[in-house]
Amino acid sequence: MFGYVKPFVPNLRVKEYELYKSVYCGLCRSMKKYTGNLSRMTLSYDMTFFALVRTVLAGEDYTIRKRRCAVHPMRSRPMMDDNGALAYAAYVSALLTAYKIDDTALDERGLVRLAARTAGPYARRLKRRAERAAYEIRSVVKDAMDETRRLENEACDAPDLPADVFGRMLGELLAMGLDGIHARLAYEIGLHTGRFVYIIDAVCDYEQDLKKHSYNPFIHAFDSEEEMKAFRQNTLRGVLMPEIDAILRAVYLMDFEGKPMFRECIENIITDGMGSALSIAVGKEGTDGKGSL
Repeated sequence: MFGYVKPFVPNLRVKEYELYKSVYCGLCRSMKKYTGNLSRMTLSYDMTFFALVRTVLAGEDYTIRKRRCAVHPMRSRPMMDDNGALAYAAYVSALLTAYKIDDTALDERGLVRLAARTAGPYARRLKRRAERAAYEIRSVVKDAMDETRRLENEACDAPDLPADVFGRMLGELLAMGLDGIHARLAYEIGLHTGRFVYIIDAVCDYEQDLKKHSYNPFIHAFDSEEEMKAFRQNTLRGVLMPEIDAILRAVYLMDFEGKPMFRECIENIITDGMGSALSIAVGKEGTDGKGSL
């Protein structure tokens, strides 16, 4: 994903931050194990959030121990041992990376396109490795990418449409393999997280995409940069806060028995981390993590 779904560290207690880091580092180790050493270069905060939520909803047992790694050889760090949630997140991350490479090879120009095309064989290897997952994640991602491509080719001027495609994809991926209430909550969290990420990323990339003549739904939605600026400053908060509220409603229904620090980490990411990302997006960077405007 895109780096907008991460904790606001000053508002976390030390033990909660240690838990978060253990999941982050544990996911890195699982990516090496399941999708190859190079895939670790795409490790993201977003997929760490995915792994946190999946660990709770899938009822995964977990253990944490201190280890050293190549990136941090001098001091041991807390790392979560491999489990089903981390393995699944590694496969999903690999597949999203592979399709991102494909998308870049089609959309970009010059050296960026050349680099993406050079990485084509690597993308194909990632897809093959992702197929080792026990679920049909490739068909979910492919269908969503095809639908997104169709909207881009039609120069869709309604940002809500591609945002919904991305959200539904993430919801299906997060819920896959779960049952009953757990699947429904996973889908809601994924849906609204995906919608939030797509819209805020499109807003933040507007100027760059305008210069590069790349597709961005907001370029087609507004007639001028002044209209886009007014939307960003006056309307964006009203568009994205309902997404954050919807995620929180689902999280409040999750069963955190035996995992109270997971609750603190997840709620911090949603209220404080995503709130801060929203503040930055509207041009009023906050320092309290609450997204106050």
